[in-house]
Amino acid sequence: MAFTNAASPVNKSCAYVTFLAGNGDYVQGVVGLAKGLRKVKSVYPLVVAILPDVPDSHREVLRCQGCIIREIEPVHPPKNTVSFAMAYYVINYSKLQIWNFTEYSKMMYLDADIQVYENIDHLFDLPGGKFYAVMDCFCEHTWDRSTQYSIGYCQQCPEKVTWPDHILGDPPSLYFNAGMFLTEPSAETCKKLLSQLEKTTPTPFAEQVRLIIQY
Repeated sequence: MAFTNAASPVNKSCAYVTFLAGNGDYVQGVVGLAKGLRKVKSVYPLVVAILPDVPDSHREVLRCQGCIIREIEPVHPPKNTVSFAMAYYVINYSKLQIWNFTEYSKMMYLDADIQVYENIDHLFDLPGGKFYAVMDCFCEHTWDRSTQYSIGYCQQCPEKVTWPDHILGDPPSLYFNAGMFLTEPSAETCKKLLSQLEKTTPTPFAEQVRLIIQY
């Protein structure tokens, strides 16, 4: 089952990528993502970055769906006392390893619980040299321990509730949602990200918090 469409131009160095860990049911999400990309006639492959604990049976299911399997080593945050908003966030730093997939010039990351209903291949045509992502929303319950959530402030629509800078100072840095983004793999960028992680105190939202790097 290949992701091909003879009528469309293909940049063979581009690919979608998702992440999978463990032996739970999340593999079904990856299967759904693969089927969704096929249904909308995507011309690009789906690469699945998997941790070593993904069983062979799940790997075979993904191969049968036309996925490209790439095993990666887990990335652990520095030891600290932070309580993650969701327990599984602790393994999400492993996503940083996809910057090492340098055989691709561009990769679009999609969480495995995303379903694609329309062809989005055109996003690969966005100008290079930039990181593209969508701002996260503070209205979700996972943000309930944040000041933003408690006062009803959302960076997506800041005009609804103005940030009280006269009380709390400057508004917080922008946060992006790490469930979907477009980036350009680079071993040097990956090295910088991992280095930054070693000296950045983790927060409840793991990799979705802005990491400052220089490309």
